Amino acid sequence: MAGPVSHGLGFGNGSLIEHPDGSVEYRQTGKLLPALRVNIAEVVGFSVRKATRDDKKRLDASSLQQVLTVQGSGTTLAEVAVNYGTAEKIEAWFRAHPNFGNGSVHSDPPRRGLSIADELIKLAQLRDAGVLSAQEFETQKSKLLR
Repeated sequence: MAGPVSHGLGFGNGSLIEHPDGSVEYRQTGKLLPALRVNIAEVVGFSVRKATRDDKKRLDASSLQQVLTVQGSGTTLAEVAVNYGTAEKIEAWFRAHPNFGNGSVHSDPPRRGLSIADELIKLAQLRDAGVLSAQEFETQKSKLLR
């Protein structure tokens, strides 16, 4: 990759900008500065929750947003307030990337207490919602079943 590559997430969801150094940043729609920047290989998982009162102050979140936490191996890499539906698109993009989780100490990303069947159901829901293509779904499914 010669320079940064922008990956639009759809109207109102912002974009991910992939850099040659293996990092990616998320830029919210209408914002000039990135809301987060992480190394793709260090990302092993995600969590999403409703914005709390503290999040509204700390992350400038609104009650119409969720908080996406990007997790590394045993640590939080970043937190960002996103519109509903955006977290799923960001997670799907990362999980489909060939470098996802390659920098972690563990060979497989942690399951966050979910069984493989739960993960497959989640992937199928992302595919059915149009967030993952059929090919991305099959790639992620094969990673889970290894």
